[in-house]
Amino acid sequence: MNRLTGIAILCLALMGCSSVPSDNRALNFKTEMQSPVSGPTTITVTADSLLKQENTRHLILYPLRPLPGKSFRSERDRKFAAATMYIELSPGKGNRTAEISGEINYYDHERYENGHLVGDSVRSIPVPLQTVPLTLNKPVSVSLPQRIRYSVMLTDSQP
Repeated sequence: MNRLTGIAILCLALMGCSSVPSDNRALNFKTEMQSPVSGPTTITVTADSLLKQENTRHLILYPLRPLPGKSFRSERDRKFAAATMYIELSPGKGNRTAEISGEINYYDHERYENGHLVGDSVRSIPVPLQTVPLTLNKPVSVSLPQRIRYSVMLTDSQP
């Protein structure tokens, strides 16, 4: 009986040591962008990699390729769009603030050199700076021009 009790206590102690409290988990910043004529582009990065730093800008590039079969409202909808979003997060645990700005560029052709998007944009539309409060595991919609949907979320789940 004592041996069984000892084994049960040892198992409970080991289970307690192996569980990781949610405060120690790395937080991720999950984003999704979609234009009226493209499919969704989802990108997840560690939140700490986007912490606000002096003389540093953190950017994420979202390619928004027009899909066949979509109805185009204008000639611009037929072009390849790429949104460059500048994102800076405040430090903290759980609840943070994100500063988001950027620009949406339209190109005649999607072309890359050495993994970088190149070419002259046909039209560039700025995205004004917005400060967005983030709550863990609650998505937030960010207003963008050209009917583009953009949502951001701070999450503790793995990508």
